[in-house]
Formats: sequence, C-alpha cells, structure tokens
Amino acid sequence: MAKKEAWYIGQRAESLAIMYLTRQNDLIISRQQNDYGLDFLVTIGKEGNYSGRLFGVTIKATVSASRIIQHDNTIKIPPNLKSFQFFTELPFPVCLFFFNLEDDRGYYKWILEPVVEEQSHQKLIFNQSNKFKNLTDEEIDKIISAVNRWYDSRKSALVSLHR
Repeated sequence: MAKKEAWYIGQRAESLAIMYLTRQNDLIISRQQNDYGLDFLVTIGKEGNYSGRLFGVTIKATVSASRIIQHDNTIKIPPNLKSFQFFTELPFPVCLFFFNLEDDRGYYKWILEPVVEEQSHQKLIFNQSNKFKNLTDEEIDKIISAVNRWYDSRKSALVSLHR
C-alpha cells in the first residue's frame, strides 16, 4: 500500500518559499487559488508598486531525503506531464522550488528559463533537466536579475519596433 504524504507538506513548503522570496524588498507574492501547477506569481516591484514584471513559482517537497536521488545537485522528481504542458503555454519565466523538509533545504531550477541571446532577442527555454541549484538569497538575486534582463530585452525589442 502506498504511503500517503503528510497533510502539512504543501503548507510548509509554501511557507519556506514565501520566507525566501520575502527577504527581497521589491517582490510581491500572489498565491494562486486554482491548482494548475503554478503556486505563486511573483511580481518584481519598483518602489513598492507593481511593475508588470512577473515570474511564476511552482513548489514541490518531500519529507524524507530518501525519496530523492541527489548527486551533484541532481534531484529526481517524478514529472507531472499535465503541469509541464501547462507551463509551455505561459508567456513568462517559471521556476520550480523544491524543499527537503527533513532539513528545510531548498533547491531550484528553471522550468521556463528566461534567455537573452542578443540585446533585443529574448526567449523562454523549456528546461527538462533534473539539475537543481541550492536556493539561497544570492540565487534569488540571480533569479530576479535574469527575469529583469529578459524583460529589459523585451522592452528594447518593443521600443525598436515602434521607431
């Protein structure tokens, strides 16, 4: 018989994600009410106001490290193909936060990674890799920088179209 996950796993993982994200002053976190696989929309604010620059966060967690395989920060998480299909339709970057509740360590990877190839050419790349990075305040800064670069490139492309 399959062991059922404890009821608190989702709440605790969401609380950990909020803790990491709210350490940044200009992030506005909105919890998503419907269960489409996206747990939070995070807006990068400017002086406390909405900027329109957002990225999504989906959260996964486990109570026991024995449920994951970790080698060089590679973590095996069973894919949810329905969620993956949903993410490919989104027009903004999306991260996956993964928490090991045994020690509250967090990891992340991009699902839709914001990439800028040239100054005005940006795209979102669907990342199917199981390679995660440790979730730290510095990595949150890198996530925000990557999202801002992507939006800056998008803005540059739109401005050049209207000239």
